Amino acid sequence: MGKPAGERRDGVEGRPDRRAGRSGGRAARGRLGRAVRRLVASLADPGRSAPRAAVRAAVVLPGLFAVGRYVVGNESFATFAIFGGFALLIMSDFGGTRRERIRSYLVGTAAGAVLVALGTVVSRSSVAVPAVMFVVAFVATFLAAVVGGHVSAARLGLLLSFVLAVTLPYAAGQIPMRVAGWLFAGLAATGAALLLPRAGPVALTRAAGAACRAVADLIDALACRPDDPGAGRFRAAAQAVDAARGRYAGTASRSVGSRRRLRAYAELIGDLQLIVGVAGHPLYRPEHLARRGTGTEGELVAAVSGVLRASAATLEGAVGAPDVRVVEERQRGHRRALERWVGRLLGGSAPEEQLIDALDVDHTLRVLAHLSTAVAANAAVAAGRDTGARSRGAAQEVLGDYPARHRRLRWLASSAAPGSTALRDSLRTGVGLALSVWLAGRLGLPHAFWVVLGTLQVLRTNALGTARSVVRAVAGNVVGVVVGSAVVIATAGRPEWLWVVLPAAVFLSAYTSGSQRFLLSQASFTVDLMIIFNLLAPVGWRLGLVRLADVGVGVAVSVALSLLLWPHGTRRQFIRSAAAYHRAAIGRLRHAFDRMLAVDAADRLPVPAPPAGARTRAELALGAYLAERPTGPLDSANAVVLMTGANYLAMAANLMESAVTGYGYRAARCRDAVEPVRSAQQALLDGLERLADRLAGAEGASSRPVLPDLGVPVRTCLGRWRGDEAVAGSATALVIAAEWIRSIDQLGDDLAEPVERAVAVARRPWWR
Repeated sequence: MGKPAGERRDGVEGRPDRRAGRSGGRAARGRLGRAVRRLVASLADPGRSAPRAAVRAAVVLPGLFAVGRYVVGNESFATFAIFGGFALLIMSDFGGTRRERIRSYLVGTAAGAVLVALGTVVSRSSVAVPAVMFVVAFVATFLAAVVGGHVSAARLGLLLSFVLAVTLPYAAGQIPMRVAGWLFAGLAATGAALLLPRAGPVALTRAAGAACRAVADLIDALACRPDDPGAGRFRAAAQAVDAARGRYAGTASRSVGSRRRLRAYAELIGDLQLIVGVAGHPLYRPEHLARRGTGTEGELVAAVSGVLRASAATLEGAVGAPDVRVVEERQRGHRRALERWVGRLLGGSAPEEQLIDALDVDHTLRVLAHLSTAVAANAAVAAGRDTGARSRGAAQEVLGDYPARHRRLRWLASSAAPGSTALRDSLRTGVGLALSVWLAGRLGLPHAFWVVLGTLQVLRTNALGTARSVVRAVAGNVVGVVVGSAVVIATAGRPEWLWVVLPAAVFLSAYTSGSQRFLLSQASFTVDLMIIFNLLAPVGWRLGLVRLADVGVGVAVSVALSLLLWPHGTRRQFIRSAAAYHRAAIGRLRHAFDRMLAVDAADRLPVPAPPAGARTRAELALGAYLAERPTGPLDSANAVVLMTGANYLAMAANLMESAVTGYGYRAARCRDAVEPVRSAQQALLDGLERLADRLAGAEGASSRPVLPDLGVPVRTCLGRWRGDEAVAGSATALVIAAEWIRSIDQLGDDLAEPVERAVAVARRPWWR
């Protein structure tokens, strides 16, 4: 039998073991220390934007409330003035350039004023209130998901304007004062944001710049030692890109600016990921770059590296945009030198293997140059110094896409397709808020505003996330009620002391208004509400009990909806969307191979639809999935691998189409040599389609094909080039096709494990 707790191990009774007491104390202190460290981490603010925003709100919001309460002397004006300040300075708080901020604040103010008037008008009808609430919530959430950027940042603030107007008791003639209060808050918020703007995404900018430099170091190492660039370089580059992607996922879109800048960051990080992939699986055997066949390879690699470093400098504040002309000039020069060098080889007795080496190196360098110019274009957009050049990265539409004027319509149509995460989230939010406002009216709750806001604040994209946010919301409100009650009791009969405490409470609420500080944010917002409503009409500490009851109703609605409407959240949707994107990219890639290999039916068959719509849905689903901060088998890294793999396939199709249309590379003069290459290509793409089917939920294992050595047919066509210059395009096409087959085969190996992880996660119940 074991010794009783507190006894010494030597069996001497009555003498407590001080060592056990000390170890227990150390354990308790360790738990306390970990809790303190988690609290400090949640309050960390690398960009130093939270203190600035908090000071601004602490100065402006009490001033708005005081003007409405004592200068205008109207309760409705004061209420909508201070909550308008909350909506625009704390919940929205737009970032970006000065022009973007001015435009967003003014548009947000105008839109909020319209919603205040609309909510006040419909509040008199118990039937119209839930119906209009559903429409407003659905449209706001859908546009926030699809458009992103400042529209996403404004969503909560605009919903607050309508919820406040539709739930507060209405009296005749209140519309002008309510709208005036909101407009006054909007103008004040615009001025305050211009005088003391929110800091930009400093941490994201640094991470993206560091990723550009790490990838440039990898390219330099590949040029210096192509046979062994060093595992450390690959690891450092991959880790830097992963860190940038993680920082992007954790950065509030409102601090980045417009949707275009937000998307530029996403595409930049995706293109850097592809560069690392190409460097890890180059379209040539690395030792062949050391031969320096034309003497211009090193210059082109240096230009690519230089553009990546210039992109990092642009992100970090350097004047101007990266100049990609040097890459384009070096690429043209290398192309001319390659043609002269190949001509000399063909005129001599050089083996075909040497020709293959030269063409392989040229093709890989062309891919790296293509991606580096895309990184530069996106860096300029992300830094707010757009040169007007369009990104040419993996996210670019492949040839044959629709006209540019239709892109926004196609984006909306893709996002509204059945099964889209944007559509599901919008429906869930609309139903939740409509049900909350209807239930609050039926129960006759005095502060229905708190019920609807409680639903809005805790509703997440899956049942498990909603349950976790409910726990934090309830705990935060309990803490806020305790603190707020203490403040109200201590200042009973002395409202001037509440005015003294209000700026500090607003400061804390603004400082903690982030998803990582949800419990503290709920607590501080509850304290704000208790102070504000006691200044409007002193009701004492019992207001806190009403707050808890109303929030309880709101979170109950959220829990019920999260269990009834798509409890698995976005993980299954992301997996299915990724599978659809892979299928679309494979279809486009199959057509590009057919054109390059001069298949007779390639030009007669209809061109497969561009993967733009599938990519749109997959991007939205990936963003929603990363926002859930997934762990376990399909964590963020593996989810990104699935998306990057589809991007790689789309890029390969794009570049092969460009080679056919731009350079005329088609294997029409080597048809007998085409057949082995085409058979390998079909087996490869059939295997990738089985992998996509597996990702979509098909039963059975996805077998990977064993590809033959394609060197023989390629060398056969190159041999004909010696005697016939007209075979040049066909031979080059065959080399490019063979190398893409080898590279895509390696990609299939890399995708096998993430696909199996995704399949396992898709089969899990929602509570796991």
